Amino acid sequence: MPPPEGRGPGFADAATPSAPLISLVLTGRNDAYGGDFNTRFFRTLQFNIAQLSARRIPFEIVFVEWAPPADRPWLYTQAIAAVPALAAGRCAWYVVDPQYQRALSLNPRLEYLEFLAKNVGVRRASGRFVLTSNCDVYLGREVLDAFERDTLQPGVLYRAARQDLKLASDLSSLDWDVLEDPRNFAGPVQRLKPPLMGSATGDFVLIDRATFHAIGGFNEIYRVARIGIDRNVLVKALSSGLRIEDIGGPVYHVNHVGSYRLQPDAYAGREDQAPWGDRRWHQGGVSYVNPPTWGLAEAPVRQHDERCWYLDFSWAAVPPLVDLRRVVLPVARRGGPVPGRYRKR
Repeated sequence: MPPPEGRGPGFADAATPSAPLISLVLTGRNDAYGGDFNTRFFRTLQFNIAQLSARRIPFEIVFVEWAPPADRPWLYTQAIAAVPALAAGRCAWYVVDPQYQRALSLNPRLEYLEFLAKNVGVRRASGRFVLTSNCDVYLGREVLDAFERDTLQPGVLYRAARQDLKLASDLSSLDWDVLEDPRNFAGPVQRLKPPLMGSATGDFVLIDRATFHAIGGFNEIYRVARIGIDRNVLVKALSSGLRIEDIGGPVYHVNHVGSYRLQPDAYAGREDQAPWGDRRWHQGGVSYVNPPTWGLAEAPVRQHDERCWYLDFSWAAVPPLVDLRRVVLPVARRGGPVPGRYRKR
């Protein structure tokens, strides 16, 4: 999988005949997020790789290590050592220069621009379908069944409900009995509701690669919050004429200290101090049109080793600080959004 035009893999106009079915796009860094990020990530990665491999589902792991701390080793080095199957399989790892975080953020309390990081992976993924998820999310049986059947349709955004696992759950020796045991669930079984099929959207967004590129990835215009950016892509999808469907079963999320899910009202009345931004913005009522350079497409890339690339900083890759021309209201009518039509806000 050589890097086309010196920019890393995944920049071809269309997936090649040898492309995997699924590109699993994940982001993170070695900063002990949630107290035990590395442990949660490595366990989840091992499980998901084992399940995909056992069913012979062609896949690749696309990981974006966003703005790694200068005083810690790269997560890449640790992951390759901790998860041997990662090195043996198809993997593309991108380390993004920390200066992009400083240049792109419009809110100093946002220490991690999660969805810009995911766009870097979406932009470079080579699979026929691209799944954006998180490092502590286990793929459920029904999700794997859908992959194995290979009946996913282009032009459809697939969602999966997220089932949270209790903080005290012992996942050191995980199997399906542990993962699917309702006694380990933190709350009732989750259900998705049309038309948006929202709720914990950041843990599972699956679209064919061509369509994901056509809608331009996640919102890169609004950079004051990260909460709600996942839900906002659903508005973009419906406004662009896509269907949104439940894939048929859940994914499982490991609860952890600091999770928004555990403390949604922690910053009520002082939203300006929230580390995820003000959740009250109009995520369900506006759409966006990213510039053609979304996903840091113009960032200079140099190869670190056969699986890892580094995105050097360049101001040429940074979009305008504010570009409100690209924030739009979907034109609506009875029965739902009008595909492909917008009006400026």
